[in-house]
Amino acid sequence: MRDRYSEFQAKGVEVVVVTTTDVATSKLIAEDLALPYPLLSDPEWVVFKGYGTGAALGVPLPAQFLIDGRGQVVERYLCDLMPDHPPLDATLARVPAR
Repeated sequence: MRDRYSEFQAKGVEVVVVTTTDVATSKLIAEDLALPYPLLSDPEWVVFKGYGTGAALGVPLPAQFLIDGRGQVVERYLCDLMPDHPPLDATLARVPAR
């Protein structure tokens, strides 16, 4: 995702990663990984619960959402215990050009 971030931006899409870590830890993660996109801290799981991602062993499951300019979810992928994310090419193809 990091290496192809500019392709999402070219389509008018912002990538946002949400973690369950506190703000200080999230900041360290973002710096360590040199993330070009925002990494948001959600230690209370408000966002995870709001989008219904589910949890296993006390940890929210990863998920991907494509949200349009009106804030509507247009595509969602909820992971199970064996994540099988769609390839980035497939995700990019679902995003209409500007």
